[in-house]
Amino acid sequence: MANNFINAVASNIGTTEVVIYTAPTNTKAILIGCNLANKTGSFLPVSLILRKSTGDAYIVKDKRVGNGENEEVMKGNKIILLPGDQLVSISVDDNAFDAIASILSGVA
Repeated sequence: MANNFINAVASNIGTTEVVIYTAPTNTKAILIGCNLANKTGSFLPVSLILRKSTGDAYIVKDKRVGNGENEEVMKGNKIILLPGDQLVSISVDDNAFDAIASILSGVA
């Protein structure tokens, strides 16, 4: 299985959860970084969630990001994503955030 660097992109994250990335069947991945950009004119909270078959775990919960600013939520940390794991994001305002998750896919 080949390793692939990818950028998983999600636009217009708002009041409905948005799946940024789902680890494919039979494939592990490493979340290297995740940037959340506030597109609004307001100071808003945003959450990034690791959704596993056993339940959800917040990577960051209700992180307040200024209008027109971005937040790099990983800050040098890495998270292993097992097959079927998802990265999910949600905020309190419609179309408020864009997300870019840097991922190394196909890890043995």
